[in-house]
Amino acid sequence: MISILVTENEAGCRLDRMVRKRLPLMSLSGIYSLIRKGGVRVSGHKLRQDYRLQKGDRIEIDADVSELAVPDQKQQLDLARLVHTVFFKRNFKILHEDRDLIACNKPAGLVVHPGTGHLRRDTLIDLATAYLLSGRKIKGSDDLALVHRLDRDTSGVILIAKNKPALRRIHEAFRNRTLVKQYVAICHHRPPRAEGEVAVKLVRDRDERGETRMRISDQAAHGMFSRSVYRLDAYHNGLSKVEVFLETGKTHQIRIHLAHVGAPIVGDTRYGDTARDSELFSRRPGTMRRLYLHAWKLQMPPGLSGGKTLSIKAPLPDEFNCIMEEGALPR
Repeated sequence: MISILVTENEAGCRLDRMVRKRLPLMSLSGIYSLIRKGGVRVSGHKLRQDYRLQKGDRIEIDADVSELAVPDQKQQLDLARLVHTVFFKRNFKILHEDRDLIACNKPAGLVVHPGTGHLRRDTLIDLATAYLLSGRKIKGSDDLALVHRLDRDTSGVILIAKNKPALRRIHEAFRNRTLVKQYVAICHHRPPRAEGEVAVKLVRDRDERGETRMRISDQAAHGMFSRSVYRLDAYHNGLSKVEVFLETGKTHQIRIHLAHVGAPIVGDTRYGDTARDSELFSRRPGTMRRLYLHAWKLQMPPGLSGGKTLSIKAPLPDEFNCIMEEGALPR
């Protein structure tokens, strides 16, 4: 899902024109069909295509984040200079690169793409554009696109396609579930079994601040199907290290699935155990405060990027090992 916060400069623009501007690769018929079917919402409501946007409106679009427009030529000239900044060196880590894609190790706290209410030039796609422009590997970034997304507070492997054919191939692999994504989470308590699966239907809701919050549907026929498979890797003093394999990729899926089975992720302020988090971090002042969810491994079948199976791993952050060694303190 794409989320766009309307700025003062964009106020007064028609809804359909805003979507057309932000999703240049999507056909006009596809955009208008999306609006008619409720796939475009403003502050949670389905509105007409000629609705005039207001400052502060939040547009939600049921489309992949890779559809978003990229910076224009003038901005690209400035982006190339980012490679010399401390911000770039701290946040842009390449795990794999070939002619079709870049795989990065995204740190927790880094936004992946403009259009989510954050300033430009501070996102992963901006850093990737800067890297390619500075090395003269591209003249522009019209074809550069995120293949998938990670939440701001999740770290780990993320793919960026350099061209449209590669983007289409990898999207097809996601749809066919031939591309395997594996995560590691540190959780309070432990799952009910050493190995198990969570298969539930999810619906999109909003919290008191108007932000997206997923919840499990209370109606069997309503909602989006989601499925994860988990394995308990270690348990120590009230904390579990859990490996999770995604079979679908819904918003906040792993976070809500683990909370559902009684093992909320440490540092999850939306679906977790905030009281337990507060106690853990206060008694362990050296423990890094973050969402303890990491995209550890991504395995791609032959033909997506070269002729061989490609396995890309992002090392587990040091804080994951530290928190497991220390463990939680009993109440």
